[in-house]
Amino acid sequence: MEHGRQRNLQEIASDLGQAATDLYEKIDVGHELREHPYRTLAVAAGMGYVLGGGLFTPLTASLLRVGVRALAIPALQFVLSQAATAAEGEMSD
Repeated sequence: MEHGRQRNLQEIASDLGQAATDLYEKIDVGHELREHPYRTLAVAAGMGYVLGGGLFTPLTASLLRVGVRALAIPALQFVLSQAATAAEGEMSD
């Protein structure tokens, strides 16, 4: 039974390695790195963070809160300014 599991894990590891090789060949990481070095490094760092288990950490929760606030405040300001402009237009009619 243990030998069967080990073989199964070896097959899975082999399949994952082949998938990674295929993906590397299709994406042409070297070209992307030369053309867009910062974007490529940011994507690699993000993937490493997620695959390393960093997605459900207090740091991620804090960053998500900051990001939501950073996006929500300008959106709320825009909505309120549009409502105020519409209200002014109705009052002047």
